[in-house]
Amino acid sequence: MSRRSPVDSLRLPILTFSLAEQVFGLLIEDVVEVSAMVETLALPDTPPEVIGLVNRRGMALPLIDLRRIFDQPAPPPTSASIFIVAAGGNQQVGLLVDEVFQVEYVDPLQFGDAPAAAQFIHGIISHRSRLIPILALPPLLSVYAGSAAPG
Repeated sequence: MSRRSPVDSLRLPILTFSLAEQVFGLLIEDVVEVSAMVETLALPDTPPEVIGLVNRRGMALPLIDLRRIFDQPAPPPTSASIFIVAAGGNQQVGLLVDEVFQVEYVDPLQFGDAPAAAQFIHGIISHRSRLIPILALPPLLSVYAGSAAPG
């Protein structure tokens, strides 16, 4: 197991994942865990991006397909699918992704603003010759997690 270097403590930890061929990131402070797919309860009258609810340790968790939000190919989830459990405030949500990579430590000075039209992107990181959009969890929770909350 590798240890973080002193330089890493000055860097911003980002969990990287893919949606189709695009790499995205999520602030590690928003990540609870990465989980294997479990049975999903479909809900009527929810946006198509909300797959339904999953049982996470006895708690009903909305499962959102990020591929649909970011206009990527979105085949139906299978038993091999994975999702990231993310938390913002007192809300948690499952984020269905294609693949989870690793935590990257990036220079906060490389964190650029997202385009104004990018509602669910917090900013853009230039890391290892690649641009990585960083997911903005609060607006995502506001739009999608509330629509799937059990009544």
